Amino acid sequence: MSNQPDTDLADIGTGPAVVFSHGTLLDRTMFAPQTSALASEYRTIAYTSRAGTSRFGTERSLDDLVDDCLAVVDAAGVERFALVGMSVGGFMATELALRHPDRVAGLVLMSTQAAAYTAQEHDVYGALLEPLDADGLIPESVVEAFLPVIFGKRALTGQRALVDRWREKWRQRPARSLYGEYRSWIDKPDRLDDLARLTMPALVVHGEDDNGITIDHAEAMQRRLPNATYVPIADAGHLVTEERPEMVTGALRSWLKTLDFQPRRPAT
Repeated sequence: MSNQPDTDLADIGTGPAVVFSHGTLLDRTMFAPQTSALASEYRTIAYTSRAGTSRFGTERSLDDLVDDCLAVVDAAGVERFALVGMSVGGFMATELALRHPDRVAGLVLMSTQAAAYTAQEHDVYGALLEPLDADGLIPESVVEAFLPVIFGKRALTGQRALVDRWREKWRQRPARSLYGEYRSWIDKPDRLDDLARLTMPALVVHGEDDNGITIDHAEAMQRRLPNATYVPIADAGHLVTEERPEMVTGALRSWLKTLDFQPRRPAT
């Protein structure tokens, strides 16, 4: 398929398809606890976005990321699927669901937000990440700055192996891979009012100690989505899938059982 991105992908299990899209500085392995647990009942498709492939240096917008996701599912022969989007994966998932509601059997918005970034957030992220449009690896100062953004207090103090694994991955990444991710989401549109158009079942999952995107964003989305289930996760930060894997997997399993995966293409 000519427009299929260079993608690191894990496609395991059989049954209705559940597609997983990760957040900034992460990759498809952040969903491994969920995909392995759900593969006995569902076809789980988790892919690494451009930032983790040879296309890390390409410019991209959320629309490009939507096209990348659709290229993955189309290449897999999947018509209708549940879409799990975490952080920027959630930004992308919202855009995809708005553009192609007939394809999305259910929408999971995890550790994410629908609101646009504020002027203050533009300034903070810009100061940290604008310098990364440069050769070389992500600077150690940026790696350390993101630890309390990605991980909650419980993980930082009690899950050192988890934290160290991701820290080492970040140290090996090109600076422009993170710069490209940042540029894809910093100017995102405000979609809070548009959530009313998303009538498919939705699941909002958010760590109560998330410093990357605070939990009030989850509450705001839940209030506006017409058919939403809200699951706050105690003692979890931004990387909720690995900080509290059993709770996230349980919430997904219960919610997925309620979905109708039958194709709903409009008549032509």
